[in-house]
Amino acid sequence: MPSIYDIYERKNYRNKIPLAQSVSFEVEVRETNLYIQAHGDLSAKAKDSVFRYRYQIEEYLRQHPAFRETTVPIQIYASAPEIVRYADLSSRCTGVAPMCCLGGAIADFVGRDLSADSANIIVSSGGDSYIRSSYPLDVRIYAGESPIHDRLILALPAYKGCFGISTYAPDRGVNSITVISRSACWASAFAADIGLRLSGGEKLASVLNRVADYTDVGGVIVITGSTVVVGGEMVLRSANGSSAG
Repeated sequence: MPSIYDIYERKNYRNKIPLAQSVSFEVEVRETNLYIQAHGDLSAKAKDSVFRYRYQIEEYLRQHPAFRETTVPIQIYASAPEIVRYADLSSRCTGVAPMCCLGGAIADFVGRDLSADSANIIVSSGGDSYIRSSYPLDVRIYAGESPIHDRLILALPAYKGCFGISTYAPDRGVNSITVISRSACWASAFAADIGLRLSGGEKLASVLNRVADYTDVGGVIVITGSTVVVGGEMVLRSANGSSAG
């Protein structure tokens, strides 16, 4: 059985999302590694935030280990901390294990805490990113072993509120699935659902039809080898400046 401290599957990759007029820093607490871009160095506050949420999660898992072990949504206790309830809600919308959503949940909660000190901020927990930016963003999409890895740019306009973007790399013929949603936690749940279905043999057309019913998904990018399939209205271009779709 994994250690109680291994609270979620760590994604050892991330999209590159440069934020204008910001400084960047990393915060690491055991397997939680956050890459943060903000108006100033908020590493001390960020680390306190990570410790607080990890403690809440670890205590809940210690008392209710079934939450960690389940592969499908599970009934949670009324005493569950907010971050656990938040991950649970995301998992129920897709049917994925709640542990799949915790990396995104930590990015969201830390990002929310730091937003009081930085109007524009990006908090990335592996492939899951909480974003609040009044500037347009160019996101270099992670694509694993695909020949277009790091060569595809998703151009995002400035938004007034926060949102999330998540990339899931399931392998088994699919290099990456990237989803934009209302939060990093929700995006992570949707990306995992799509990735698990594709790697399990479900046809892409069937999966995309299912995604079309998700009102909380703003866009999807599926990369398989040199093939890029896009769902939703998104602007993509290659890193050399030419249009990619």
